[in-house]
Amino acid sequence: MTRALLLVSWRRLTPCKRQVIEPTSNFVFFFEGQEEAGSEHLRSYLEDHSELLEAIDLWMFCDGPIHQSRKPQLVFGVRGVTGFEVTTYGSNRSLHSGHYGNWAPVPGQMLSSLIASMKDENGNVSIEGFYDDVDPLTTYEIESMANIPQIDDQLKKELGLNDTEGSETLYERLLYPSLTIKGINSGNVGTKARNVIPASATASIGIRLVKGNDPDKMIDLAENHMVKQGYHIVREDPDEATRLAYPKIAKLVRGHGYPAARTSMNNPYAQQIVSRVKEVVGEDLILLPTLGGSLPLYLFTDVLKKPALVVPIANHDNNQHAANENIRIENLWYGIKLMGAIMTMAPE
Repeated sequence: MTRALLLVSWRRLTPCKRQVIEPTSNFVFFFEGQEEAGSEHLRSYLEDHSELLEAIDLWMFCDGPIHQSRKPQLVFGVRGVTGFEVTTYGSNRSLHSGHYGNWAPVPGQMLSSLIASMKDENGNVSIEGFYDDVDPLTTYEIESMANIPQIDDQLKKELGLNDTEGSETLYERLLYPSLTIKGINSGNVGTKARNVIPASATASIGIRLVKGNDPDKMIDLAENHMVKQGYHIVREDPDEATRLAYPKIAKLVRGHGYPAARTSMNNPYAQQIVSRVKEVVGEDLILLPTLGGSLPLYLFTDVLKKPALVVPIANHDNNQHAANENIRIENLWYGIKLMGAIMTMAPE
């Protein structure tokens, strides 16, 4: 691999020193702290300093978990992400549910029906055109999918699930865009519940994208679906004239997002990593076309025109983004061994 800028003296790394092995690959470390906030400034930074990054042959990201079977895996892509918030409206103030119930529209029920119309009983998105732009897998990627261990039954037991959406396996479902309710709000529940019909209801909807999906177009499809359900779309809370003119009103606030990314499994630099990792972990290495989570890898694959590979280290049950996030010591040692192997692989 081309020797680029080496920012850290890896001769201090104990495993390499103990084995008297000199690094053969140079690493440039790139730190970016806004990923969870959408990486708003990442593109401009990469473009402004592209001359410093030109010598890099392959970008590696140590994000995401190893496979649920606890077998090591390399991931060649990630899903993109976008979303929106939708608000439905009833009267211009909250109403007593006894005096007006069964007469006044209930925004929570309207919103629930609208969201329910977006997916069928099997969990497939019924928005017209939602699956049309999915890029098909290559033959190599299809063959790699066939070698992925079947872990659906294990996961259902682990997660307390009797059934799942769709008839496909988890990893087959990850190859298609998804639509998820991230949150919904209208009034209160439990001891805070009141005998009122709230004036509005709001839901936050997340859309995970796969290769081929355009973030803005996917929101357009959702908006067109709402119009077909009889809704008049607004961008701000409706005024009195708008309320009186339309029976069903929905405010749509579009979110920002980014597309999915996927590197070819036949890329020569990626193949070097695959070969070296197999020397360390054996033929049990799983090659996954795409991870379920999202990262702005398209900036590297589509903007910088460089291959990108995700090299997961963490355990799948690490409670990512939740309380008691953790990493197993076994995985930590695996990561040290893996990075040492990649740094000392024979260049081709």
